[in-house]
Amino acid sequence: MKAVIMAGGEGTRLRPLTCNRPKPMVPVANKPMMEHIVELLKKHGISDIAVTLLYMPEAIKEYFGDGKEFGVNMKYYVETVPLGTAGSVKNAEEFLNDTFIVISGDALTDANLENALKFHFNKGSIATLLLKKVDVPLEYGIVVTNDEGRITRFLEKPSWGEVFSDTVNTGIYILSPVVLSYFNKNEMFDFSKDLFPILLRKDLPMYGYIIEDYWCDIGDPGVYIQSHIDIMDGKVNINIPGKQIREKVWVGEGTVIDEKVDIESPCIIGKHTRIKNDSFIGRYTVIGDSNIIDAHSSIKRSIIWKNCLIDSNVELRGSVLCNKVHFYSSSKAFENSVVGDDTIVKANATIKPNIKIWPDKFIGEGTEINSNLVWGTKYTRNIFGNRGIAGEINIDITPEYASKLGAAYGAIFKEKGIVGISCDNNPASKMIKLAFIAGILTTGIKVNDFGEMLLPIARSAIRFYNTDGGIHIATSRYDSDRLYIDIMDSNGCNISRGLERKIENIFIREDFSRCEGDCIEDINFVQNYSSFYLRNIINSVKSKKLEYKIVLNIKSTYVAEMMKDLLTKLGCKIELLDLKLVNIKINKTSMTADDVNFFTSYVKMGNFDLGVSIEDFSEKLMLVDDKGRIITEDMYMALISIMLFKSVKGGTVVVPISASHIVEKIAEENNGKVIRTKTSTQDIMYKLMGNSEEEGMLEQFTLHFDAIAGVVKILDFMSQNNYKLSDIVDMIPAFHMDKKEVECPWNAKGKVIRQIIQEQPGNMIETMEGVKIYNDDGWVLILPDAELPVCKVISESHSQEFAEELSSFYADKIREISRS
Repeated sequence: MKAVIMAGGEGTRLRPLTCNRPKPMVPVANKPMMEHIVELLKKHGISDIAVTLLYMPEAIKEYFGDGKEFGVNMKYYVETVPLGTAGSVKNAEEFLNDTFIVISGDALTDANLENALKFHFNKGSIATLLLKKVDVPLEYGIVVTNDEGRITRFLEKPSWGEVFSDTVNTGIYILSPVVLSYFNKNEMFDFSKDLFPILLRKDLPMYGYIIEDYWCDIGDPGVYIQSHIDIMDGKVNINIPGKQIREKVWVGEGTVIDEKVDIESPCIIGKHTRIKNDSFIGRYTVIGDSNIIDAHSSIKRSIIWKNCLIDSNVELRGSVLCNKVHFYSSSKAFENSVVGDDTIVKANATIKPNIKIWPDKFIGEGTEINSNLVWGTKYTRNIFGNRGIAGEINIDITPEYASKLGAAYGAIFKEKGIVGISCDNNPASKMIKLAFIAGILTTGIKVNDFGEMLLPIARSAIRFYNTDGGIHIATSRYDSDRLYIDIMDSNGCNISRGLERKIENIFIREDFSRCEGDCIEDINFVQNYSSFYLRNIINSVKSKKLEYKIVLNIKSTYVAEMMKDLLTKLGCKIELLDLKLVNIKINKTSMTADDVNFFTSYVKMGNFDLGVSIEDFSEKLMLVDDKGRIITEDMYMALISIMLFKSVKGGTVVVPISASHIVEKIAEENNGKVIRTKTSTQDIMYKLMGNSEEEGMLEQFTLHFDAIAGVVKILDFMSQNNYKLSDIVDMIPAFHMDKKEVECPWNAKGKVIRQIIQEQPGNMIETMEGVKIYNDDGWVLILPDAELPVCKVISESHSQEFAEELSSFYADKIREISRS
């Protein structure tokens, strides 16, 4: 039996731990990660090992040599360009003449490979994937198998809405050499994205073997620290170097520990280290080889690599120190901070929580470090939320942060591009915009400064000026300390999740493409586009005059006056209200119940043709018809569909998977077509603008994401067809829906979706996003939320009572599974 260790990873998410070494060489319990993998293979009788290399290959070759020192035979295969996981293994094809194991050199596991091999041969499999159940499967490929273990479905790195299982691919495979015949040598090819889908389509025997053993993909510093805790707690069976001087205290040869040192177990101390009197070594601490810990220092839950000097009265709390770091007296480092190689931290300096310091830095005496990859007081791997970026001004989103984000955004453009940037009229938005522009300019990208405008107008300006992308920055009038940043593509759509991840990765590793000084572009200031946009709306109206009596409820004085002026020019009579609309973008209720009742009564009693409420960012609107009826979100979807089908014969509407199925009924009555999409803003936008050449798609985009132009389009449609708003509402078939939110811990979401899918043998299900279950009474959609520890439950049935029963049943089911 032979094995291939894939050891080409850069470990970008682990930086600065991997700045000076490939990820497989990062020490775990004072040994390189890959050494633990070599020992695992040797333990199972596998001694002939091929190693695929790409990033810093010499570091691995120099350490392991021909493998004889480790009791194995090693042969190396170096990629000159990235070939993907399968492509790298294909390089070693001449070495692989029989069934072989593929395993990552940068994970931590004690998987029972013997049992996995027995399973593989018993099933007659050509590819067996070792699988593991995890609480949060977002960073892995998720896999579904049938009762016999045969793989039926998988998806690489899903969003919460796409999670259909909590069983993930560990990256450990048992393969027949025949699988390498399905692609060419020197071809970029990945196991999960390319090869396994081919085997699945060809219905070849591919199985999943679920392991109960320990497995951890050490993907970031937090997981790196936790993996050491797991080792010392005995959760993973590996060889810990050193001798136990007492239970769970391992010490290497040549180490000297003075008599008055207080050491808590468990902890690991390497070779030739000196720890002086009155020092405290707390539990879950790992100290590597050849370090000096001076008197009165306190080290808790920290990891120190090699050749570090820790002077007196130093405090380390949950920190990682790479090689040759010198902490001078009374300096401190706190939770989840990482200090790169060859860094000097002078006396009384403080490194705040979550800070990462790259190698070769000098931290001056008394300095407090609270920046780098951390903005304000907290660090998060996910910069983007459900919709764009949000945070507290000068806490989460600072000028320094905005400048780095601008540089990360500019770095995604491979060639010189041009981006548009705008903001609202809040001084904080203007400040952040200037910082964002500075960051973009450092990458050599041109900037069109659109000035102050509303978000829908910014989307229009991006399309009009043919920019490669755009940014809009705004504050909420209901939470003036909070800032929102929308990053858009060349169509004015919010960028895809894939691009969001790319920006996040560049931001986290600070891999900015800085240009030379003479390549920095001037800023192009664009004037008066908002006026041009409003003239365009007026010119687009097909009716001679829009003679409607309208009451507007708009919190923003600027937007209210703009709408009043626009609609007055079109012939409408306008009255303004200022009820407490609450920002839809931050998922709060639009108006209190009392305000809603007042507004609907005001429209009806005042004989208005309609009432219009526009939310904070001028994208979404709420309508009240002349009979005082609120047009709910689901009714609005139906209203848009009716407008489109009556304007475009045989047209197509785009609606999210959560929308009522009356849209299909309306489409059928009008010989139209319905496209269902995921619920995120990006997915709806991309479906619409991806088909923008099809008649009616741009109008739908406007009706969904531009409240100003959308109101005018609705009025123009009413005028052309001599409709009141209530006439259109009366065309909407009756429907009954219920919506609930159920608390669901993050670590239970994958399990919830998997078990609900497994319990539906007789029902038709759909897994476009979450899981949608159809039965004789209607349908129910269970949708894990991407930002909150909740699942949304949305149902529709032939009566309100049945819709509520359906959602209640699955809400209870979610609670039951979450607690199990």
